[in-house]
Amino acid sequence: MINMAITKIHPIKSTLNLAIDYITNSEKTDEKVLVSSFKCHPATAHIQFMKTRKIIFYSIF
Repeated sequence: MINMAITKIHPIKSTLNLAIDYITNSEKTDEKVLVSSFKCHPATAHIQFMKTRKIIFYSIF
């Protein structure tokens, strides 16, 4: 008999900032050693994401 791991996906029902804080939780990421980013800083990523979203939204309409 083979034992298989069981995982669940729990949606984060909150703001983008709280979601990023949850994802980069230092207890889950070896004191944030496992956190990286591309062309943004983790501390301000939510602001940059929102600006990008506005730019894309307004360029469509």
